[in-house]
Order: sequence, then structure tokens, then C-alpha cells
Amino acid sequence: MLRPLARVPTFRSVVNRDWRMLWMAGHLWHLAFWMDLIVLGWLVLELTDSPLLVALVGTFRLIPLGILGPIAGSVGDRLSKKRMLLFAQTVNIAATVGFTLVLLAGTEQVWMVYTAAMLTGSAWAIDFPVRRAFIRDLLPGRFVVNAMAIDAASLTGMQMVGRWIGGGILAIADPTAAYAFLSVCYLVGFAALLRVPESSRGGTPAQAAGNPLVAVAKDLAAGLVYVLRNPVLRNVFLVTVAINLFIAPYLQITPVFARDIYGVGPALLGIVSGMDGFGALVGTIVVASMVGLKRLGRLFIGGCLLLGFSVTVFSQVPVVELAIPVMIIVGFGVSGFVTMQTTISVLHASPEMRGRAMGAVALGIGGMPIGMALLGSLAEIYGAPMALGMTASLGFLIILFIGIFQPALRRAQ
Repeated sequence: MLRPLARVPTFRSVVNRDWRMLWMAGHLWHLAFWMDLIVLGWLVLELTDSPLLVALVGTFRLIPLGILGPIAGSVGDRLSKKRMLLFAQTVNIAATVGFTLVLLAGTEQVWMVYTAAMLTGSAWAIDFPVRRAFIRDLLPGRFVVNAMAIDAASLTGMQMVGRWIGGGILAIADPTAAYAFLSVCYLVGFAALLRVPESSRGGTPAQAAGNPLVAVAKDLAAGLVYVLRNPVLRNVFLVTVAINLFIAPYLQITPVFARDIYGVGPALLGIVSGMDGFGALVGTIVVASMVGLKRLGRLFIGGCLLLGFSVTVFSQVPVVELAIPVMIIVGFGVSGFVTMQTTISVLHASPEMRGRAMGAVALGIGGMPIGMALLGSLAEIYGAPMALGMTASLGFLIILFIGIFQPALRRAQ
């Protein structure tokens, strides 16, 4: 069905059947990830009326990424990546079906929301480094930039669609219906993943001698040292940390802006919070359409700076009519950040270190739960607009400093 897309430069990598199947399964996982965040955030806001407790949904969702992500990346260089992905999606199915039953019984409590968020976050922590390293194993080098770009397009496009669907279902039904829909997404995605074969392009997974826990610990240490010694990977890691600590937490505070600043319900919340996904989708498609793209580092820095600046502007917008176009610009910044973050990491890491390089990126993203807790705490004291304005502007300044004083990242190809 998608084979004719391979004739279009934007989708040239989908000529590979195995990658095509993984990409389609990824649509469902990405949609579920973003829809889940908006549904749980609105549910906690209705249960507690607390910006801090809403922000903690994202904190619990992303805590596992900084812990399990580097471990998963290391293990993925040793074991079957497909089997690890199947395990992660099994966790997603169990968590969403289980919470659907809780909602049907009407016994939901805040701690249950956080538990569901942490379980699906653990699955995401495995998926993030392993699936992106798996993509590189499935494809020859000439398709990697395109594949990473359209994978990022899937992530960002489903950010838009997932939030729109989540807000729409909340407006016409309830969280139970939303979670039933999520369960179906994960089940269909699991079935699609079963059709993706193991890949031999990345070589036979290494077999550890001796205690496997010791081997993984050594891999983690070696991977972090490898990233920190490589000037390009090191600066990608540092920018990733800055964005996830100070800028990206805006994702989880949007329900507070929608209800308390703009005075709108879940339907408009879904539209507003999904517009960054629309902008990011447009941006990632543009990147994917560029054949022989160079200056990856400059595109990465430019996207990150645009992201930090536009989130700062969004924090001070008082009405929903202005928030929508600003969020589209936020999405343009997201596209440069997300696409080049993974592309530069896998291109500048040696084949045997790709999983560990992505694990280091996952470690950097693991700063987001800390940033969400910080933003929620500041919002309780100063209000959401002031809190987000302070953190986003700080993140922008840190990225600007790295962009000016770290030429290795600017020159990355």
C-alpha cells in the first residue's frame, strides 16, 4: 500500500519493507503516547485542581527514561532489539487495559494515574533507544537521514493527532472511552511489530561473558564515556539536557493554560496543545524531503533556539487565538531538535555503540521529569505563565551559549 510513496523523495526510505512496517507500527505507539499524556493530565486536573500534580503526570511518565533508557540502549547492543520492543509493547498493553478496567469501575485515584504513567513510561524508555538503533540496523546508510526524519514526522504528527483525538474524546465521552481507544492502538501496533523480522545488518548481538549485570554496568559507563569524549555527541547530550530540563516541560502544563488562562475545555485544549505537532510535522517533512542534506549541526542548533524562544513567547500569550499560531512555531523548533538529535547521534556513533549513544540521549531526556516537577512547583508559587517564562528563557540562553562556544556541533554533518 505504501510502496508508491518510495517514488516520492520525502518517503524514499519506505522502499524497505521491514522499515515500512516498523514505521507504521510507530504511528500507533506515538499517537497513544501523546493522547495518554493529555487524557491523564486533564483527569488529574479535574481530580485535584493542582498545577503541580498535573505536572507530576509527566514526571512519572518520564522518570523511567533517564533510568531504563541507558540500560535498554546498552542491552539492545547485546540482545535482540525486536524482542525488546515486543516486551515493551506488552507492558503498554497490560498498563492501558488495566487502567481501562479501573476507569470502568470508577475507582480511579491520583496514585493509580501515576502508576499507569510510570508503566507506560517504562515501555517508552525501552522503545526510545532500541527502536531508533533498530532503524539503523534495518537500513543502508543512504536512507538513514530520511528514515530518522520521517520517524520524527510520525512522532510529531501523532503529537498533533493524538492530542486532538484525546481532547475530542474527553469532550464527547470520558477518559474510559479514551483509554479503550489507547488499548486498541497498542494491540494493533503489537501485531504490526510481529511482522518485522530480525535484522542482520547490525551484526550478531554481542554475548557478554560473566555476570550480565556487571557487563551492562560496564557498557553504561563505556557508553557515557564514549559520548562525553566525542565533541559532537557530547554537545547533543548537553543540549538535550537543557531542553528537557527547562523548555520541553511546557507539554505537561498546557491543561493549566487551557482552563485557567484561556478559559476553554478539553476540546480546545486538544487543538491548542496539538498545534506544535502540526508545526513539527511540517518541519520534519521538509527535512525528510531534502536529499543530501548537510550542516546537520546548524539545523539542530537553530531548531533548538527557535524552540526555546517560541515557548518563552507562548508562556506570555493571554488568549487562545494567539496561542495557536505560536504553538505552530514551537513545532517548527521541535522538528529541528527531534530530527537532528537522533540523526546526528546514530551517524556519529560507531555501529557497536549506536544503542549506547541513543541511551545517552535517553539519559538527557530523563531530565524532563525533574523539569516538570520544577515547573509545577514554580507554577504553584508564581503562576503558570511566569514559571514557564522563567524556565524556557533560561533554556534558550544555555543553548545559545553552547551554539556559540562549541564549534564542533555547528560543523556536524
